[in-house]
Formats: sequence, C-alpha cells, structure tokens
Amino acid sequence: MNLLAFETSSRIGSVALETPAGLVVRDLGIPREQTERLLGAIDELLAAAGIDLKSLDGLAFGRGPGSFTGLRVSAAVAQGLAAASGVPLLPVSSLLALAERAWQEARCERALVCVDAHMGEVYSAIAERHGDLVEIVGDERLGAPAEVTPPQESPWIAVGNGFAAHPEALAHVARGAATVLPELVPSAAALLPRAKRDLTAGRATPPSAALPVYLRQQTAWRRSS
Repeated sequence: MNLLAFETSSRIGSVALETPAGLVVRDLGIPREQTERLLGAIDELLAAAGIDLKSLDGLAFGRGPGSFTGLRVSAAVAQGLAAASGVPLLPVSSLLALAERAWQEARCERALVCVDAHMGEVYSAIAERHGDLVEIVGDERLGAPAEVTPPQESPWIAVGNGFAAHPEALAHVARGAATVLPELVPSAAALLPRAKRDLTAGRATPPSAALPVYLRQQTAWRRSS
C-alpha cells in the first residue's frame, strides 16, 4: 500500500510517505516554511520512491483543529491533488494524530490532548487506545483552559502545547497526569494508522467535502443560540 500524508496544523509541519519499502518522513519547519515547502517535499518523496501521484492508494491530511493558515494550506493542497489524480482522500483529526504520536512515544492507554488555540482558548480532546486503535472519546472542544477536564480513569498523560501556553490555568489538570508532554506536536506519520483504517473501510471523502475543522465557528454558533 502506498500512502502519502501531510500535517501542517502546528508550528512544525511534516510529510510522510509509506510504501512497501518503508516509511520516509520530511519535516517542513516553521509555518511560513510549511507553505513554501509542502508541494516540493511531496514531489521529493514521490520521486525518491519512484512513484507518481496516481500510484498512491490514499492521501491523508491533518484536518485540524489547529493553525488557521496551516489548515487552509493542507486542505487546499489535498483537495487539488485528490481531484487531479482520483486518489482517495482521507482527512484525519490533528488532535487524534497528536494522541497517536503520544501513544507511540509514551505507550499510555489514555491521553488528554490540549493545544493552544490563541485568544485565551485551547482545543482539547480525550483519547483512548483500544487494542491497536487510538480513538477520540467524546467531542473535540474549544474553550477556556479552565473548562478543560481530565479523563475520569487513570493513568493518563497530558500532551500538547496548551500545557506550555497556559501552565497556571491548566496546573490543576496537569497534576493528575502520569506524564506531561507539552512540546509534542502532531506528525504526518501519526495520521497513517487512522487513514489506513478509513481507506480499508471505504471511508474516503470527496475533495469538495474535505474541509478544515476550526471549531471556532461551531463554538460561536452555540454561544449565540
């Protein structure tokens, strides 16, 4: 199976290509460099593997929530590549990708993911591993750090730059964590487990429907209703 993935929702972006020969990853650097380097990195990985875009079985991208600019770039590139090639498109939650990476590095069955959303808010979600699957439990949320609640069951780890951006407001939560990983960011490689499951299950998304998830619009609508 040939799968391409890219993630640009955070301060460090990346592109990953998995083929029968193995997994290759390229970092994209800071947000400005992500925009400039994304298409070039994709071309580089495909050329090095000796395949073209139409040889891919699936194309995954981090659909957010996260950086507005990064998400717009990822979604636009993913839509364009999928529409031009006919390759199945697989949007994956960036919070889920962060939880997947936390599992890969810390091997904890449960995680509270918390990412700085700026404007005094954070994106958060609880993730659990069941067998070989990492899944978001409940909803992905946007709100004040004081509104974040930890998992009910222990042990669990705290992951994401929300814990670095709001250390005082989240101190009461972080104290219950077995480990705090504030510097960890989502990676393109961490999109692949979910993308494979969705591809196998036939859950590809049409390019026109593969939109970024910001959460801010949904939250504003709920507050005004």
